[in-house]
Amino acid sequence: WSYLPVAAFPFWPKMRLSTLGLGCVALLCLSHEHETDHNRVKYATRATAHQEHKSIVPPLDTIKKPSDSSTNPSIHHTTSKSIQHPTHSTHVSKPASTITTPTNYPTEPSKRSMNGTKSGIAVKDKVLYYNEEPFFIKGVAYSPVPLGDDPLYGHPYGDYFTNEFSAFWVRDMPLLKALGANSIRTYAWNRTRNHDEFLDMAHQYDLKVMITYFLGSTLQTPITSKDDLERVAQDFAKQVYKYKEHPAVLGWSFGNEINGGWNGFIYALDGIFQCGWDPLPTTQGGCTNFDFTNKTSPCVKSLTCLYKALYGWIDRAAYLAHEKLGPENYKLVTSTFADIDMLHLRLAMFGDRFMPNLDFYAGQIYRGKNFGEGEENFLHQVDDSSNKPLAITEYGVDAYRDSCGVCTKEVCHTPCYNTPGNETKGFGEDQRTHAEWVSNLASLLYDAHAESRGVLGGFVMAWIDEAWKTTTHFPTNICADNTKKGKKGGWKYHYPHAKFDPKTCDFKAHVECPNLNIWKPSLCGQYMPAFPDHYLNEGFFGINKVSGVDGTNVNQLEPRLLYAVLQAMWLPRVEPIIEWKSAASAVLMTAAAVTILITIWACQRHFHVRAGVSQRTASDVF
Repeated sequence: WSYLPVAAFPFWPKMRLSTLGLGCVALLCLSHEHETDHNRVKYATRATAHQEHKSIVPPLDTIKKPSDSSTNPSIHHTTSKSIQHPTHSTHVSKPASTITTPTNYPTEPSKRSMNGTKSGIAVKDKVLYYNEEPFFIKGVAYSPVPLGDDPLYGHPYGDYFTNEFSAFWVRDMPLLKALGANSIRTYAWNRTRNHDEFLDMAHQYDLKVMITYFLGSTLQTPITSKDDLERVAQDFAKQVYKYKEHPAVLGWSFGNEINGGWNGFIYALDGIFQCGWDPLPTTQGGCTNFDFTNKTSPCVKSLTCLYKALYGWIDRAAYLAHEKLGPENYKLVTSTFADIDMLHLRLAMFGDRFMPNLDFYAGQIYRGKNFGEGEENFLHQVDDSSNKPLAITEYGVDAYRDSCGVCTKEVCHTPCYNTPGNETKGFGEDQRTHAEWVSNLASLLYDAHAESRGVLGGFVMAWIDEAWKTTTHFPTNICADNTKKGKKGGWKYHYPHAKFDPKTCDFKAHVECPNLNIWKPSLCGQYMPAFPDHYLNEGFFGINKVSGVDGTNVNQLEPRLLYAVLQAMWLPRVEPIIEWKSAASAVLMTAAAVTILITIWACQRHFHVRAGVSQRTASDVF
């Protein structure tokens, strides 16, 4: 598990996935190893970079619901699959008398054993086990949204895990298995539909599934009271119970990044529990990123109240889920957190205290080539401050080197006019850097696991490129229309219109963004100093590129270099001494076989010659 660089791959010809092609590249990866570059770029989280150039998310009561229930407004979130789906995910209100709401959060710890005698899943001393063997998560974020589909605005709203979409799994499962992955993570999950066939195929290919229970935002899951919180927690437990005996299910996440203000939940919780939380950063007099050094600050009380409410709600859901599972069918239960508001400090102060029923912490960490250096190493920070293990449920960088990221004292152009088809020389798709940085992250996860740092593994972001993320609803830096109609969603003066005004653009926005054509790859994203090119391109995170469709309307996949590099890291290896013995045995067996054949041939020759001499002697006599 040494770090696998990609300097040995100066060229990466276009190729379709094939056993021979990938196998050869994997062998090349194994034969070219060197030490990690320690001069890594100082990280900056997505949220921090985003807040520098965009205003804070407005309070919940200022967010307008769409007039048409078939569409959803723009929801701010990071590179995640926080897919909005009002059709299947809105929690319908029930009479208050049918809900028994706890008076306080959090609940008491459940009586779970954390050792499923039937499921085979267990956690002991911050190590995950499956069938009594250590299980390190080599996972991939799996959301197979095809080109031309938008999971926010059309069927199946991101849930491609029902039998009508089995062509996607038939395409992907063998490739995931060949990659060496042992786990995948899903996002959209229609709670009214059946997913048994998807889980069956995952189990067939020895893939464990981490399922995200869909919450979306408060537009899809409105919470205005404690009864609402309890209703959602109980529904989550019912979903967990529905698939409790399926062997493919590794565990569940209660929502996705619900600690992020873009989803609206922390604003709603602040209102329900009257915490008096100020969402502005501390540099502007608010409580975001407050480090608790000033004990007299009002943030001490408001943040304690807010995180007791948030973590308590998550813990209540986990408690009910474990009660439904029972000791025999133990599965992992967590909630994935965005790396914002000093996440490690919030977990250290409130995590173990308010979430005793959570099995592990889950972070979506995008800090560049590592997870933080020195004292800022997120993996070490969590391990040193908590009794719970940690999994990184999203990590990676994109595969595009964008000239828009250039920002020096001399040059810092904004907005940016480059496109994938009209890029500055020396920029464009950069598979080598992509593979190098992501494989380094994967290696760091395994190193922390091997060092008993309580790291369970992680999920690479993502299986395929996601063009839909560059459209109007995703939180990329954009150039807004400067007309009154534009403020309502119109794009009358969108670039290259003659009346296009660059002053309407966010900092470091591409003028083509938002991309109005979901079939067209674009560079919509945001300035991100931690990334190799200082720019995050939402549509280029895939291990595989997608293009065209075959006879079943399924996109064709073209693997990036990262596929082969991860394959070389993740596939089981044979110890060199065993390889030597096997080779020696093969040589000896071959030599023995050749000796036997030569002996047989010599004997036959010998008797043939003697027979010939005897015949000649007899003829001489007569």
